[in-house]
Amino acid sequence: MDISKYIAQKTFTAFNKSLIRNIIRISIINIALSLAVMIVAAATFEGFQKQIAQKVFGFWGHIHITNIQVNRSIEPIPLEDASKYQKMIQDADFSSIGLDKSSIRDIEKFVILPGLVDHNNLFQGMFLKGVDPHFDWQYMEQFIKSGSIPHYEDSVFSRSILLSEQSAKKLDITTGGSLIAHFIINGNQIKRKLKVCGIYRTGLEEYDQKFALVDMRLLQGVLQWTPEQVTGLELFSNRLSDVEKINEFIYNEILPTEIYSETIRSKYPNIFEWLSLQDINKRFILGLILLVCIINMATTLLILILERTHMIGILSTLGLGQWNQRKIFIRYGVKLLVKGMLYGNIIGLGLCFIQWKWKFIKLSEADYYLDHAPISFNPTLLIFLNLVFFITITISLLVPSYFVSKIRPVNALKFRA
Repeated sequence: MDISKYIAQKTFTAFNKSLIRNIIRISIINIALSLAVMIVAAATFEGFQKQIAQKVFGFWGHIHITNIQVNRSIEPIPLEDASKYQKMIQDADFSSIGLDKSSIRDIEKFVILPGLVDHNNLFQGMFLKGVDPHFDWQYMEQFIKSGSIPHYEDSVFSRSILLSEQSAKKLDITTGGSLIAHFIINGNQIKRKLKVCGIYRTGLEEYDQKFALVDMRLLQGVLQWTPEQVTGLELFSNRLSDVEKINEFIYNEILPTEIYSETIRSKYPNIFEWLSLQDINKRFILGLILLVCIINMATTLLILILERTHMIGILSTLGLGQWNQRKIFIRYGVKLLVKGMLYGNIIGLGLCFIQWKWKFIKLSEADYYLDHAPISFNPTLLIFLNLVFFITITISLLVPSYFVSKIRPVNALKFRA
């Protein structure tokens, strides 16, 4: 039998003084609150990064495939034979990089054309993004504030436009209203009358105020392009972790040299770099909370050692080694830690569930791209957080337990706590 374990079990409940009992309760509360805050913070940070990234990817896809000259010219440069490249990617064998065809969820054609939109002598410059008649609107439906998504027919192009809420306010227009879109093509001005079918707001202010969605065939007509000429293809992956591998494979193994593919992360790095900076904030906050909890546990253990000074003297006289004596107090600390962690998980997960269900903590969408504090439940992260919390604090208990070896038995036997 482990003598230190036996003594710890038998003596833990023998702290009779109300002051010591209150200190133990405070310590458990501190542990519970520390872990609860860490769980909520980690879930919020992860949810924040995940939801904003999903918004960007939902609007743009994960990979863009365009003519390599697009970034070198202010004039629209078409990707020729778009359907051919679309089919090449769909039929490609990804087994050499450990993936299969199911790794790619969808490939969509798109056309981007800058223009000036006019309504009642109110003007706004923006990019019109033309989408395929068979475009999957499932992602955008959740952001519709009024009206509806466009409905395109195969036989004729639509003059509907899906406008952002910011643009609608600037142009003083509502759903059902008409506006004029002006384009400059080869030095000539071209006008098209469009009808606002719906108004959306994704929360990505820098994109919302710059982009409106229209029928791709409308823009192809303005540019005098054929149905096989588009600005590019946007590829959607089923797993975010596969995007870099898919992009490298497509660029190196499938596409010809005049066609370029790049991930949205590299095309629009600013927002993703900003999201990456949140990792620094997360580590700092979690580390600070963990440090506070370590100090609390060390202080509590020192108080328990002081209260058990007489017992230490008796055990030393009976010949119990210092390491076994230290283990008694480490077990005291672990018992407090486990109890506090149990309560902490209940509180933390409870708060996360309440926020996830009812979204009672609101945010400024203009500043944070979201209108509420997001929560992401990740079992792996939860287990990792608990393990790090438990192991780190348990190891830190070795430091205050060292003071047991500094207590002289003769003095300890004279001590009455």
